[in-house]
Order: sequence, then C-alpha cells, then structure tokens
Amino acid sequence: MTNFANVERRHLAALLRRLGPDAPTLCEGWTTRDLAVHLVLRDGRPDVLAGRALSRVPVLRDRARRAEEAVAGQPWEELVRKVEHPPLYSPARLGPLDKRMNTVEFFVHHEDARRAQPEWHDRPLLHDEEQALWQGLSLMAKVMLKDEDDTVVLIAPSYGAVRGGRGRTGTVRVLRAVPSELLLWAFGRRGQARVEETVE
Repeated sequence: MTNFANVERRHLAALLRRLGPDAPTLCEGWTTRDLAVHLVLRDGRPDVLAGRALSRVPVLRDRARRAEEAVAGQPWEELVRKVEHPPLYSPARLGPLDKRMNTVEFFVHHEDARRAQPEWHDRPLLHDEEQALWQGLSLMAKVMLKDEDDTVVLIAPSYGAVRGGRGRTGTVRVLRAVPSELLLWAFGRRGQARVEETVE
C-alpha cells in the first residue's frame, strides 16, 4: 500500500526547490524557508517544537529559538534535502508511523506552498489518497471544529460525514467537497479550499 505521506513529502520538496526560499505560503507570515524549517524541526527535533509550545519557560524558549535559527541558516538545498529525507532516528522513517503522523501534515503544507502561488491549479488526487485524508479528517474533526459556535457538518460524498462545533447558535453549516478540500477548510485555509457551503 502506498505511503502518501512520503509521496507528498517528495512532491513538496520538489516544489520547494522550484520556488526557492523566499516564496509566500498560506501560513501567515511564513515564507517557504519558514515552512521548511518547521518540517525539518518536526521530523528531527520535537524537543524544539515543545520548547516553542512552552515559551513561558525562558530556558526552553531560548533553546528553541537558537535551534530554529541554526536550522534556518542552513543553505537552501540542504534544508530541502532534510525535508525530503528525515534523519535516520526520526519516526518518519517508519512507514506506519509516517503515514499516521505525516499524511495530513505534508498534504496541507504542500498545498500551503502550492496555493500561495498566483499560477496554482487544481491537482486531482487518487481515490486512495482522498481516503487516507478522509481518515485523518475524521479523527481530527471534532478537535479542529471545537471553536465553531455553529454546528458544522463536513460531507464528503462517497466517503462519509463528520459533525463538530459547539452548536450554540442553532445554525447548521453544511460543507460538501472531496476530503482534501474539506481538510484544508478545517485547517483554516478557508479562502483557498474549494467547498460548497449551505446553511440550514
């Protein structure tokens, strides 16, 4: 069975090489270099990401900042190579863990780089990849939609439906699309996700 996390990783690395380090992304304030740094740290230095999350602890915050600066200062081709090939000790080297941890992550960030460019175009995904993205979305939807005051129903025809949101307003927002587009919408890429929304 294909590991789509690895497929997306390779496609993203190729795109990063083509775009260079200073291209925009859909991640607010991030260039392609910032995106690459994030992915390299995620694969190889989870301690740095934890230090960023615990930024109120000065020692951890400063350690994370120094590590980020060291990675960001690497030559672009070296940085992209590390995005494409995680270190040997990384869980991303283990196929089943890589699928679980990185299929959604690398798909979303690949689209962050693609859709921020003026010439971006649709790319059809294989049914199996859409299925893998739907599985990821199904697991994360309730957490991702927890701050929505409305009830939100995500429907991917032939894949299924998930519901989330607080339901405080009495409004039900129904979004229909393929899993990949619903996933991007749920991840906050709402201006770029191609979904059909109705209100009930």
